[in-house]
Amino acid sequence: MNNWLQILVAVVLVGGVLGLSTLGNETGQLAYDPDVVTPASQDVVAAPTSLDTVTAASPETGTDEVRTPTPQQSSPKPPAATAESEPHRSAEIAATSADRAAETGAGPGSADLEAGMQVYRKCQACHALEPGKNRLGPTLAGVMGRKAGAVEGFAYSQAMLDSGLVWDEATLDAYLKDPQHVVPGNRMPFPGLKTDNQRREVIAYLASASTDGAIPEADEVEPPVTKPARPSVQYLPDVRYTLRTEAEGEGSVFVGVGGAIDGEKNPALQAVEGQVVQITLINGDGREHDIVFPDQDTRSPRVFEEGSGTSIAFRVTTAGDFTYHSSLPGQREAGMSGRLVVAPQPPAESVVQADLSRNPADLPPPEGPREPQTVRLDLVTVEQEARLADGTTYIFWTFNGRVPGPFIRVRVGDTIEVHVKNADDSSMIHSVDFHAATGPGGGAASLQVDPGQEKSMRWKALTPGLYVYHCATPMVAHHIASGMYGLILVEPEGGLPPV
Repeated sequence: MNNWLQILVAVVLVGGVLGLSTLGNETGQLAYDPDVVTPASQDVVAAPTSLDTVTAASPETGTDEVRTPTPQQSSPKPPAATAESEPHRSAEIAATSADRAAETGAGPGSADLEAGMQVYRKCQACHALEPGKNRLGPTLAGVMGRKAGAVEGFAYSQAMLDSGLVWDEATLDAYLKDPQHVVPGNRMPFPGLKTDNQRREVIAYLASASTDGAIPEADEVEPPVTKPARPSVQYLPDVRYTLRTEAEGEGSVFVGVGGAIDGEKNPALQAVEGQVVQITLINGDGREHDIVFPDQDTRSPRVFEEGSGTSIAFRVTTAGDFTYHSSLPGQREAGMSGRLVVAPQPPAESVVQADLSRNPADLPPPEGPREPQTVRLDLVTVEQEARLADGTTYIFWTFNGRVPGPFIRVRVGDTIEVHVKNADDSSMIHSVDFHAATGPGGGAASLQVDPGQEKSMRWKALTPGLYVYHCATPMVAHHIASGMYGLILVEPEGGLPPV
């Protein structure tokens, strides 16, 4: 009997608790949000949409629980990091530091590093920032403080091995400006970075790269150097004149100072339609004066004391013969008046725009059935300005003065003797990569030709097909896009069948 009584009491107590929980939910005493309930079948707890509520799945019952934080809590306390999650936590801290540095401007010249990364694009065709990864050039990982020629596994030129250089900011700046001048005979096919800004920015970028190629965190680098603001320029005068006032009898005159008008009284000032004219007026007689150009609707401030001066600038928009004078009563009549002669704008020069497009019919004849032979191929790399579109020109880089280069025809078994000459007035090193040639780079490594120089090589056509050839000097895409490409057809034995 006592057992049954105990069971009855337990049932009543449990029912009361459940009733209170239900009542609490119905009256809003617990901030239940159905949108943030995570199904019991999911392993990941959904983020709450309210800071007052955290909803999670009960690991024991599989049902949803609603937990309300205490008033002191603004958000759920994050779980302690485990050993497995620690690398992810470090990455998050690093990313947060980098984001904060970007927002606050911290870091070693953030703008310089960004600009340096853009300049580095010119280098990445030949160099990597990953340790041990060599391309046409050695890896640049850890280059600062490294002795020249010290990267293992890279075949340096003897000139670089004997240079004795240690790469720091000064040596890198000099080398990047003119590689062949600093290390004569080295094999780097790059003319250099000619502007101080580009060299400074790319060196800063390389210096900030760690041994694994990553950019250091913001708190590991020096703060940026604030550059002084450049003063704003309101106008750029095309013509400048200086006039000084001098007493003459009872009145005064304007006298030219410097240039073609030096010493002339009330000189004739000259300009061309559309030019900006700057006039400087100096008081030389101690009387009150000004200068007015009425047709240009321009007037200077007055100058009162001897030695004082003022300047004005205006654009002459109409050709013609105009006047200038002082506006003070009686001074114009007493002699302070001159001429402003504005010549019309000369007609635009007609530019004869060369057309470098190769005629599609400019093709060599078929090879036909014949024995293999040695075929000499002469290519001259020429840089010249030509028509790109109506009224627009472009400096094209060409093989033999046309775009594309000449269509070349040989047969399987032929030996091709290539002679590449770079024109004397070229600004770049040029080369040729034959995709029909079997070997590294299609011969490009042997045919990097400086301006005014000539190189040659031989290769044998082994596989029939239609292949491209192009300049392979970095940046390769730049050279190809500027016109340095063509086709070579290797015919099979016996030639191609007639079409």
